[in-house]
Amino acid sequence: MDSKNLPGFERERFEGRLEFPIGSDSLNYLRIILVLIFGLFLYRLYNLQVISGDVFKTRAEANHLKVLPLWPERGRILDREGKILAANDSAFRLILDASEITSDQKEELFGKLVSLDDKQIMEEISSKKSNIVIKDSTDWQALEVIRNKFRGLPLRIELFSSRSYPLGAAASHLIGYLSKLSAEESAEIRVLEANKLIGRSGIENIYDNYLYGKIGSKLIEVDSGGDTFSEVVEKLPETGDDVYLSIDADLQGKVYEEIKAVVDEREFRGGGAVLLAPNNGEVLSLVSYPGFDPNVLTKGSPKKDIDYYLTSSSKPLFDRAISGLYSSGSIIKPLYAIAALEEGIINPEREILSTGKLIVPNPFDPDHPSIFLDWKAHGFVDMRHAIAVSSNIYFYTIGGGFGDIKGLGVTKLREWLSKFGFGEKTNIDLEEEKEGFIPSPEWKAQTQKDDPTWRVGDTYNLSIGQGNFQVTPVQMAVFAASIANGGKIMEPRILKEIKSGDQIIDSGKSVVRKSVNVSPENLQVVREGMNLSSKIGTAQALANINLKIAAKTGTAQIGVEKKNVNSWFIGYFPYDNPKIAMAVVLEGGSSSNLVGATAATRQIIEWILVYRPDLLK
Repeated sequence: MDSKNLPGFERERFEGRLEFPIGSDSLNYLRIILVLIFGLFLYRLYNLQVISGDVFKTRAEANHLKVLPLWPERGRILDREGKILAANDSAFRLILDASEITSDQKEELFGKLVSLDDKQIMEEISSKKSNIVIKDSTDWQALEVIRNKFRGLPLRIELFSSRSYPLGAAASHLIGYLSKLSAEESAEIRVLEANKLIGRSGIENIYDNYLYGKIGSKLIEVDSGGDTFSEVVEKLPETGDDVYLSIDADLQGKVYEEIKAVVDEREFRGGGAVLLAPNNGEVLSLVSYPGFDPNVLTKGSPKKDIDYYLTSSSKPLFDRAISGLYSSGSIIKPLYAIAALEEGIINPEREILSTGKLIVPNPFDPDHPSIFLDWKAHGFVDMRHAIAVSSNIYFYTIGGGFGDIKGLGVTKLREWLSKFGFGEKTNIDLEEEKEGFIPSPEWKAQTQKDDPTWRVGDTYNLSIGQGNFQVTPVQMAVFAASIANGGKIMEPRILKEIKSGDQIIDSGKSVVRKSVNVSPENLQVVREGMNLSSKIGTAQALANINLKIAAKTGTAQIGVEKKNVNSWFIGYFPYDNPKIAMAVVLEGGSSSNLVGATAATRQIIEWILVYRPDLLK
């Protein structure tokens, strides 16, 4: 009251004012408000820790770090001129992290996203594998559509390097293909690499350690919703090394085309061919028909194509060039001619009469002599003409003996076959090569219980490449090369060099596996006989080509009724300065068919003369 009446007070400084204490009711209200606030905090704490503790614990654990792979770009495979035989394509994968799938999500997963027919994916999901490849595609947007459709599932898209093969089936057995690891293989390596692609056959398999490169990694932070909110690269991937082959891509395609044309037109079961350089063993072309599309096997689809490859009676996955075992037929005769000359069995000018059959007296039943047929009556033939016209009777005589010619006999035949590398692998740098087979009296005694005795007829059969003697096309190509190069048994090589950037880190080497000591004069007789074959003999289909060729053909009968044959060609060219030796086999054709391996060979040689004459220089 006084403060309102007394003048002169400065009320801004509280002069002349009376101070009143806070009432007890106000303090009580304040206490009630504070109790309510702390009560709310306590209730919220109880709710977080007790009532919703498990839920928030799960969400907290879902916020985590992951180490993901950074896939390296695979090294390329190229031919001798740098043309690509296996290239890289950018592709994408839709990845599922099965370790984060809840039981409620499995129903959605199996019902809509994953096919119940895909057993491998089903097994991986059941085992809660962390990174499962659901789908591959070159279209990133298509995978993103799927990911958004199943937003609740732990899906992500990752970049990887896919593979493409420009030559397709033409180089399928040579180059090979890639595939994912099996469950057993995945269990033996780091989890980070479980989804890598590895070489399964051919060059992709043999040189996989060079081609694969080194995998990188990145560390990512993932929130409870499965979204990435940060990432850092731990290790950059390293690109694989480029592998250069001695193969000529254009020649490879042409050889496959011609083998395919004759096989399909003349109803053979299949065929194979090997062309190589006789002086260093470099393989210029290696073909097996029918082949397969390595793009299909690498991608794992379409399933109907893969099923066909696995079940077809034509065996498209079988590499006839290095694994096919065939009776050689008459193409082995030049070897026996060399052996007979070196062993002094016969003079090359000595003539033997071929009347169309060789009659061997039977001392136990004179009325029923053993008869061994020639494919026709050739009259008198010396060694050169016997090679040219492929006289069976001539080679029966020098192989098993007849009249005053004692013959080489089975022991010497086997010895000379071994000298030229038959019965063993050539060591070509491809897997699953077969060594072939040379029959022997001991083998017959052990396996042929009904007739265990080795007879002169068995020696006669061996002398013309029939019976149980088996060779591979690559062995016959190496043999043809040995005639061309003077008796060197080369180790065929497909690798030219391996490059890391511009640096050569490995290279194929010219290896002489063994040398056969043959006189130049005797070897020349055989060469002249093979050249004569391409002029007037069984290979005269090559006569009007503007190139001198050394050639030998063969027809090996197969089956009990001898209604089917394997058609063979071996040879080398140019005759005076050999640059290419080759072997071609067409499998399981009709014995009445007159068109075979020589027809395909002619087309190949004519193509080389027009389009790749540099291969002959």
